[in-house]
Amino acid sequence: MHQRRPHSEIRRQCRVSLFCRLHQGTLCGVVRITANLPMYTVEPLTPQNQDEWDVVIQQCPNTTAFQSLAWRDALATAFKQLTPVYLFIKQQDAVIGGLPAFVFQPIPGIRLWHSMPWNLFGGIHLIASGQLEPETLITSVETAAAEKGWCEIRWTLIPEHTATYGTLLTDTGYERTDHFTHLLKTDGNVDALWHAYNKRVRGAVRKAEKSGVAVTDTDSKAALSTFYDMYLMTVKRLGGTPKPRTLMQTLLQRKIAKLAIATYRDTIIAGLLYLRFNRTVTLWCEASVPAFLKYRPNNAIFHYIITQSCREGYEWVDFGASPPENTGLIAHKEQYRATQTDFASYTKVISPLKRNLWTRSEGALRQIYTWMQ
Repeated sequence: MHQRRPHSEIRRQCRVSLFCRLHQGTLCGVVRITANLPMYTVEPLTPQNQDEWDVVIQQCPNTTAFQSLAWRDALATAFKQLTPVYLFIKQQDAVIGGLPAFVFQPIPGIRLWHSMPWNLFGGIHLIASGQLEPETLITSVETAAAEKGWCEIRWTLIPEHTATYGTLLTDTGYERTDHFTHLLKTDGNVDALWHAYNKRVRGAVRKAEKSGVAVTDTDSKAALSTFYDMYLMTVKRLGGTPKPRTLMQTLLQRKIAKLAIATYRDTIIAGLLYLRFNRTVTLWCEASVPAFLKYRPNNAIFHYIITQSCREGYEWVDFGASPPENTGLIAHKEQYRATQTDFASYTKVISPLKRNLWTRSEGALRQIYTWMQ
């Protein structure tokens, strides 16, 4: 008589099956999650099936540009140290979701698995009808990391998934790092948003208009060049690490990004590169000339993008993460009635020796990279 195997044995054999395929480089395997859920498979994104990616991801709740195919391609083109490792999640031969991730190799011998880099949203994304428990998928990534020599695994989850999966990750040895962004729900109503703004914002937008500041979207190469020079000065003034121009160019070419510029007497005095995908507009790279801030160009740009988002049917405007110590920036975002929304990254170090080597090298390499831009 056939004896039913315990669930732990089923999970163990499935992890072995998936890991064997990870190790062989196919990133495809069959995994049983629980006795109550169907089998699922994972398979890699390839040139043959990549056109399906955005179709699937747009059906997953609250996905943003950071999970899109254009974002994957733009990062892989701009950063040779980033290798995309994107997976479709399938159940009974139907695709039910995806897992976007990169392997980052900053220096020879040091490789880190991140979903996503730069503490941007990654993680497991399922369409509304998809169901699975993530334990086996997480474990299989860890097993592959140990075998392939990845020294670190990091999951950065959207706010909803931070609540759903966060406890599981901390219970299995991941260290949690808290972040927050600011989200504005548009409800498609520009007038309601305008009246909800802090009166200082309304006054600043009016001042920009009366001063002759005009805001438009542009696809001009000359405007992008001017904006990028201004962006470099802004980031270096604030002590940050700039994004490469090639990354912005690719995002603009793929129509997932737009560049809004503020002009004063035919001179570009501020700009903001923003991303659009699914139901969310994300404010991403901002720059301005300090001498012209008295004309309030940044307020004018924010209001312009919020207005366009409403008119084009986007549900959310994401103002982006903020350093907790930058109270001025946080207050500025909240003047538009954007709400602080928490999310988290979860990190497990697989090889402390290799991770410490990267920690000691990171600062110097970032300085060199910034100097080269």
